[in-house]
Amino acid sequence: RSLTQHNNNYHNNPGPSHHHNATMNKATRMPGKRRSRFAALTEDHPVIIGLAIRLILMFALPSLMDDGLLLQGVRYTDIDYDVFTDAADHVAHGRSPYARHTYRYTPFLAKLLALPLEYGFSTRYFGKILFCIADVICGYIIVTLRRRKRVLSGANHPTKGDKRGWKNFIDLSPELKDALWWLYNPLPINICTRGSAESLVVLLPVLATVAVADMYQIRPSSSANRWRGTLPIIARACFAGIFHGIGIHAKLYPVIYTISFMANFSRQQQQREMLSRNSTQQNPKDIGWRYLLSEQMQFDPSKSKGSSTFPWKHPMQILVLAIFWVQRLLFTMSSILFLVVSMGTVGILTYLAVYQHGQEALDEGLLYHFQRVDHRHNYSMYWYWIYLARGRAEDTLSQLAGKAAENASLSASAWGYIPLVPQVLLLGFSSLGIAPYDLSFALFCQTFAFVAFNKVITAQYFTWYLCLLPLCSDRVNWNSKRMYFSLGVLIVSIITWLLSAFSLEMLGWKSHRQVWMASLFFFIANVNLLHSILKGYIESKKKKQLEAFSQPGEGWAIKTKVP
Repeated sequence: RSLTQHNNNYHNNPGPSHHHNATMNKATRMPGKRRSRFAALTEDHPVIIGLAIRLILMFALPSLMDDGLLLQGVRYTDIDYDVFTDAADHVAHGRSPYARHTYRYTPFLAKLLALPLEYGFSTRYFGKILFCIADVICGYIIVTLRRRKRVLSGANHPTKGDKRGWKNFIDLSPELKDALWWLYNPLPINICTRGSAESLVVLLPVLATVAVADMYQIRPSSSANRWRGTLPIIARACFAGIFHGIGIHAKLYPVIYTISFMANFSRQQQQREMLSRNSTQQNPKDIGWRYLLSEQMQFDPSKSKGSSTFPWKHPMQILVLAIFWVQRLLFTMSSILFLVVSMGTVGILTYLAVYQHGQEALDEGLLYHFQRVDHRHNYSMYWYWIYLARGRAEDTLSQLAGKAAENASLSASAWGYIPLVPQVLLLGFSSLGIAPYDLSFALFCQTFAFVAFNKVITAQYFTWYLCLLPLCSDRVNWNSKRMYFSLGVLIVSIITWLLSAFSLEMLGWKSHRQVWMASLFFFIANVNLLHSILKGYIESKKKKQLEAFSQPGEGWAIKTKVP
């Protein structure tokens, strides 16, 4: 029975209905057979199991591999962790963390890792323990958001009767699926146990921002009076702005989410205002923006030729459309407050860092990431061009002197801004076209495109969008031939790249061009996968006849339907 029917039964007959709900939940969680103790433990306590797995691997694998007991010449601990601990040692002795070469992170991370040294303890495991705990908190946020959404949609415990063959064999409970996305995922487990700080400095602030911004839910059975006023959304905009500012200061790349959050907050606030003015409305699911673009533009779609209502042949109306579109997306109280608080947080943290460590904190911790051109351990297709350009620059610098050498260095690094062009175009479309309606899916697409087109891609970058995928996995059409093909191509490209990189890094072969071709293959596979995801997303929305998703830029039609 539906969730609404259960709620009605509970209010009419609390005792039997509640007992029946509990019995039904147990039955749906154990269809066909009883759960084993191990299955019950992994499903009911994923946070504890996930933390235990990380801590065991964090202590065991470095002891076996770093000391040469398991594999000679293969080190498990990430080289970045040595950079963190060395920077923390500098801080503990009153020096700047940037005295450690290649430390290009916020100075507050080094100060945090230096805490054990102030009390006479070692930092060998402290940072890894901290990163593992942060990674588990990220997993907890993901599991919580998925379960909350599943409860609101009334599909908390689907049955297995509609699946056949191998799908029925590998069918898992919803709780275990939630945990497998992150808490039991080998990639984030490997990243945090090796000593990468991604979960602490960037993934946790990003997920916290999404959790705060996505709290707003419209329930058809709710009274409109429940959403009266703007104080809750203003408070959420402030908290989200603080988390967002911390993420930008720590890693910079979350700045690409700013417009998406602003657009989503604007839409939420206008929905609240619509509900407040229409308190007698029976069915609130038809609400949308405060007013329609066609009304604001005084544009009559019935006079346009063809099926499209967009004024393609009227440049002035297109200009008015663009101005009003930006106005209603970005200029509401909640969106402006989010922007001010997030940028203020970034400014305060950056000021404190520069005040304590000088211009070096700004150059190494922030500005460096705008022009980073690293060709080592880089999955990007640009790595080979960076490698060749840097070689030419070094040859030029060895031959020139003075101003000519400085100009040669600048020209060699300036090309690194070229990859930003396709990223800006893709981010602009997803921020204004998808984020107002589906925040988590828009952020995932933005991050996926940002990583795929970036001039530097390391293994940690994959966690940037993998932490967002569980929040929108139900909007991805996994069971399609297009998706099977795209995932297969991606897997083949990853294997090809790893084999090519192994021949270059470990065997010492001169296979630079082979690695570059593998990087091109990997880039094409990523773009193809993103195309498949977006195409399946649009097709699913068309099937549900949601005009807001099936037509780009909802709002110029007379009638607007909103999910």
